[in-house]
Amino acid sequence: MRVLFVCTGNTCRSPMAEAILKKIAGDKQLEVEVRSAGVSAVNGSPASGNATRVLKEKGIDHSHRSQIVETELVNWADLILTMTRNHKILIISDFPECADKVFTLKEYASSGPDRTELYRRIDRLLTEMEAKRAEVQSRFSLKADDEWHTEAIEALQKEIQPLQQEQSKLLKQLEGESSDLDVSDPFGGSVEIYRQCAGELESVIRQIVKKWKKESDKEL
Repeated sequence: MRVLFVCTGNTCRSPMAEAILKKIAGDKQLEVEVRSAGVSAVNGSPASGNATRVLKEKGIDHSHRSQIVETELVNWADLILTMTRNHKILIISDFPECADKVFTLKEYASSGPDRTELYRRIDRLLTEMEAKRAEVQSRFSLKADDEWHTEAIEALQKEIQPLQQEQSKLLKQLEGESSDLDVSDPFGGSVEIYRQCAGELESVIRQIVKKWKKESDKEL
């Protein structure tokens, strides 16, 4: 299993998640390769000082340099776990071919087969909507930074309205079941904020490892 954690700058949440999973997987003798990256990362930055401190408090030494999400990393991963729903949408928008292996961290931890399929259907709709937007943009010869005129907006709305309606139905099926699927960004916060974030990450990652162990035992 190859796991890629994704956050924004790859200096706080995702490197902590990477280090925590490596530690837990090692303790449980699970064969897992782990990396992390950021959707807006500056390559080569160290992990946040507070992130490093909190990991050391957990007995984890983690040498880290940030990296941006690239095609090589996406192709390498069997599973991509993002810290927020927005990160997930960005990854799927940039790499639509990987939609079936991208989840928010909390979504993946809590999803049973039925909910997982619902999320996948929603993600496919997002991919379709992005493709429709690109097609309309090309049809009207609009550049990325051009302001859309009324005719183009109306054409796009006509194309995506059925997809939006289907998405709304699927989201209603999830309504009431899903807790907040985002892990809050501790960037700029106190060491206590980082401790809370690391604790949340560890709790969810332990759920995931337990899930993997259960699935592995069923295969034996």
